[in-house]
Amino acid sequence: MTLIASGGIRTAHDLAKADLPGADGAVIGTAEMVALECVRCGNCESGRGCARGIASTDSELADLFDEEWATQRLVNLYHAWNVQLVEILQQCGLSSVKELVGRTDLLEHVDYSR
Repeated sequence: MTLIASGGIRTAHDLAKADLPGADGAVIGTAEMVALECVRCGNCESGRGCARGIASTDSELADLFDEEWATQRLVNLYHAWNVQLVEILQQCGLSSVKELVGRTDLLEHVDYSR
């Protein structure tokens, strides 16, 4: 069985926190959309779709979307997450993200009263 975490994953730290209890992977679609300047208006599947042209089938809106710019934004997101994940792994004394999976011993509850 493969466990995929979904929902609320916005940073590399969120990704690590999903892996620690045992997730084998994660869905990060919202973070990618926000990196592409999605304003989360909820019009993706209605009428003309995305006003920014990100998720639009309308050719006029789609022409507003620069694929080279979008590609670089996603590369930047993944690179930043990679840098953060390497730092997290080093702090935990691990050498790969795969080693995070199921390491509940590395979780620590932080009391909200601090």
